[in-house]
Amino acid sequence: MVVMSMKRQSEVLNELAEALRNLRIPDAPNVQRASVEPYVDADGEAALKAVIIVDRPDENGWSAEFTHELRRQANRLAAERHIDEHVYVTLFTREEFEAREDIDESVEDNSTGVIDQALTRDQQDRP
Repeated sequence: MVVMSMKRQSEVLNELAEALRNLRIPDAPNVQRASVEPYVDADGEAALKAVIIVDRPDENGWSAEFTHELRRQANRLAAERHIDEHVYVTLFTREEFEAREDIDESVEDNSTGVIDQALTRDQQDRP
C-alpha cells in the first residue's frame, strides 16, 4: 500500500470492505459481511486479507466461477482505491464464521496452558 498514515490506511481498508459488502455478482450468493486487514503472504510480501461472509452455498458448494469472480472483483476494487497489494479472499457462511470464532476463543483461552504443559512434560522427559 502506498505510504499513508494509519488513520488513512484504516479508512481505505474500511472503504474497500464497504465496497465488498455492496458487491453484487449475478446468480451468486449475497455478501453479508466483509472485513479487510493487512496481511503478509507466504512469500513475505505485504498483501490484504478479505474475510467475506456470504449466503449458504448450494449442496455442491460455491461454484468456481463465483469464487474466481469474487476474487477478481476484490482485486479490481482495491486497484480502484490505489491499493497495490494483492487481496486474498477467504469465504465463510455465517455459521462457519461463528464456529471459527468459537474455536479461536477457546484456543486463545487455553493456548498458554497447553504450551506450559508441553514444556513441563518435555523437561520431565529429559535426564
